[in-house]
Amino acid sequence: MMFGTGVGLMVALLVVTLLVVPVSFGVAARADAKVRQLAESRASHPNPVSSVAVADADKQCDRWRQLATRAWLLCGGASLVAVAVVGVLICVG
Repeated sequence: MMFGTGVGLMVALLVVTLLVVPVSFGVAARADAKVRQLAESRASHPNPVSSVAVADADKQCDRWRQLATRAWLLCGGASLVAVAVVGVLICVG
């Protein structure tokens, strides 16, 4: 009885990680694109209007960069978990 429950939980974990990987990848890719876009728009305006606008742009860029970093870490971690779960399922099955 325990064997079936353990395998069922492993399969459920695998399904969850396989859903998390593409979602986090998409978020990370979008956040990286947003950071690149903000950096390019700031570079195209060498003389900013005010230091407040520069500070706001820098804050926004930092927030997107942090989101991208977290999403890439989540994507990598979920990928590693998925690989480990598949390995365990292969050994068990």
